[in-house]
Amino acid sequence: MLRAPAELKPPSLEVIRKTARLLVIDDQTFTPQRLFTRDGYHVERWSKVENVSQLTDDHFDLILLDLHGVGLSESPERQGLGILQHVKQTNPTQLVIAYSAQPWNITNRDYFALADAVFEKGDDYLAYKKKVDDLLLRRYSVGYFIAKMNQELGDVAASSPKAVAKALAAIRRGSTSQLRSYLEKSIQDKGTIDRVIAIIGIAIKIIRMASAN
Repeated sequence: MLRAPAELKPPSLEVIRKTARLLVIDDQTFTPQRLFTRDGYHVERWSKVENVSQLTDDHFDLILLDLHGVGLSESPERQGLGILQHVKQTNPTQLVIAYSAQPWNITNRDYFALADAVFEKGDDYLAYKKKVDDLLLRRYSVGYFIAKMNQELGDVAASSPKAVAKALAAIRRGSTSQLRSYLEKSIQDKGTIDRVIAIIGIAIKIIRMASAN
């Protein structure tokens, strides 16, 4: 049986590396990839977007996304920025590190803010590795998903004061049915409810995976 979230300790990085899947989307060589593989990370690389659904359905734990030269079919004008926006709007819990070897116009700063981290492509491996490790540890914590849920609730959080407690209980039980029932009584926006349920559903999957290791 899954332990209560308050008692659940995040797994070690060693355990996370055994299951975590990293995706690099880059039309050119991403030099740190070889070093990530050497150090025990599971890394896949796409030279172009091969499957949009896999970017948003929790298929990968973390995406390293080049902002130039990818997404040309899906978002010709914004390229990687368009991919980043789609991923984060569809699944706000999906971790994305954005990087680029070229400067971007300051008008794109709002898109950059969607990423969990932004690097210059030439930054050294150790800088990438530290951020990847930090983000993976965050992803395997209950608090990360509760924060994402509260972010999604935004201004309507005041009308659902028990949402956090209900969400924690949902993670403990492994079911979102009672959480959904509570939200449907206090929130009118079905889209918000569906996104919150999706977030906590991913939390259940991740936390159970961590608890099993």
